[in-house]
Amino acid sequence: MNELITVVPSNEVTADYKKEALTWPKWDSKTRKNFPYSYNSEERVLILEGSADLTPTDGSPVITIQKGEQVTFHTGFKCKWKITKRMKKHYTVIENEDAAVPPAIACDVCDVDCVAESYFMIETEEDICPKCFQKDKDRYAGGEHQKEGVKFVVKKKAATTKGLSEKPKKKMKIKK
Repeated sequence: MNELITVVPSNEVTADYKKEALTWPKWDSKTRKNFPYSYNSEERVLILEGSADLTPTDGSPVITIQKGEQVTFHTGFKCKWKITKRMKKHYTVIENEDAAVPPAIACDVCDVDCVAESYFMIETEEDICPKCFQKDKDRYAGGEHQKEGVKFVVKKKAATTKGLSEKPKKKMKIKK
């Protein structure tokens, strides 16, 4: 699996790479500590702060990445992230023009595209497809139901009075 990740030590990262990385989006691990991740496209990063241990899913040795390093995650790399020191990084995703567009959200159990509907496990930061969720509801109890990556809330209809009769008003007799 190590051929699916390339780590360039901080003292070997070129000035051109650092300059280009400044134009990429920034990511902060503030709310993410441990999470699985599957790279469906190549991703290039420049680590600005922090460190993490990456445990490849194929049983390969743990890879430690840290401040100043240039990391390339090649398509097909799968690992479990463990942030060991809050990380900030610049990143860019390199799409393969010949490849199908990868799903924005993939199930962390079976890798199926579940962007249309998923259950987000806040504590483990996993996305679970409806099929895997149904197989183990007890394990995934409390998962946030999402559609298109946004919390899904069933809107309740407002109570209506349509069809209900109002109380008849009392008629007053006026004496003449």
